[in-house]
Amino acid sequence: MNKSRGRRSGSPDTRAEILHAARERFLSGGYARTSLRSIAADAGVDVALLSYHFTSKQGLFTAAMELPVRPGELIAEALDAPIEQWPGRILRTVLRVWDDPQIGPVLVQTVLATASEEGGSGGFVEFLETELLGRLRSGLAGRDADARATGVLLTIAGLLMTRYVLKVPTMATASPEEIVRIATPGVAVHLRGARLARPASTGR
Repeated sequence: MNKSRGRRSGSPDTRAEILHAARERFLSGGYARTSLRSIAADAGVDVALLSYHFTSKQGLFTAAMELPVRPGELIAEALDAPIEQWPGRILRTVLRVWDDPQIGPVLVQTVLATASEEGGSGGFVEFLETELLGRLRSGLAGRDADARATGVLLTIAGLLMTRYVLKVPTMATASPEEIVRIATPGVAVHLRGARLARPASTGR
């Protein structure tokens, strides 16, 4: 008999134990190979409680992999500068987040998890659209703001896929500053002649 059947389903401790067990499982085994039953066993609860608290495996994954920082806020900070500084600041921010030993694996698992589900890498696209494209678009003035932001997004998406997901050797082993040097022209070309929607508050 499962030792957890006597637990109250609304216990905050139970929910926390499930989240901890799920995070460990997802990081060590990946999304596709992790079952709800294995998470329930690790947490010492009945598997029905997972559906009670999180509805689905995807819902549990989203809750368990909550990031310790919000990448979008870091991107917003990077964009608070004169536009000629944007390429380097954007790239350094993206690299700092994805190279972080705690945050990076979570983001990569998100990409791999959503890519393994029907419908493809929706979570990855959603991450890029929410955290990067929207902020870029709102920071630029003019009718071509969307096209410029999309161009930057495509460059960043290519960087993320080759360095962190596909792990192309020349990209995966390069230092952050080498990546900045390589990728800056590709970002800058989409921002050439662009105007800010509002004045930057910092020039650092």
